[in-house]
Amino acid sequence: MRAPRKRATSRRVRFAALLVVLVLSLGVAAAIAASTTITRSHALAVANAINLRHADLPSLTQQSNPITKQETASNAQLTKCTGGEPNSDALALAQSPDFVTGGTASATLSSEVEIAPTVASAKKDLASIVGSRGLPCLQNQLTAELRAGASKGETLSVHGAIIPSGLSGSDGSFAVRLTITVHVTKGKTVVSEPIYGDEIGFLYGQAEVSLNDVEINGQPSLSLLHRLAAVLLSRARTAVG
Repeated sequence: MRAPRKRATSRRVRFAALLVVLVLSLGVAAAIAASTTITRSHALAVANAINLRHADLPSLTQQSNPITKQETASNAQLTKCTGGEPNSDALALAQSPDFVTGGTASATLSSEVEIAPTVASAKKDLASIVGSRGLPCLQNQLTAELRAGASKGETLSVHGAIIPSGLSGSDGSFAVRLTITVHVTKGKTVVSEPIYGDEIGFLYGQAEVSLNDVEINGQPSLSLLHRLAAVLLSRARTAVG
């Protein structure tokens, strides 16, 4: 859908906000757990050391990406649905800036790191939401929030699917693609616009890490996400120990 671009960008932002809360929910890969304990006083520094940075995507434009009250409320609602541990129990929660491309096929990439109180609590969180509720909860919440903000003449559908994470050496990993199709009716004409959201997440010790790419009119590059996920995992090994 070529118009209105401003509303398409707004949908992309809400889509990205929901993607980052589905941390560690759709698959597990066995690995050796990190052994160093992260304390509250060091947790935020560890999270920031892992997150995506501009040097990882130097050709993209960096934009501010604070954690908002709306995102916090969405986090709580989605976590309650999936049965996960509340983010309020975390030692630290940090998001990277957004890294954005322009043009007809626009993209927004970002990451989030949550530091759980203990390795055991991180694993418990993963175990509680790794089952069948994760993806349906995300699809239902995303559909409800986007429909609530839709303009007259707009309809939409949301479809989720598990995709390869391309990641090994973590304590658990997942990858998911969510596809929104927005249909806009103008007179007798219906114009459709696809919005794609890919997320790769992993657990390393107490660190729960997610990486997401939301794109309008173009599918995310899995090879790029796999490369960036490997970079974040390497940072997690260094930062967590």
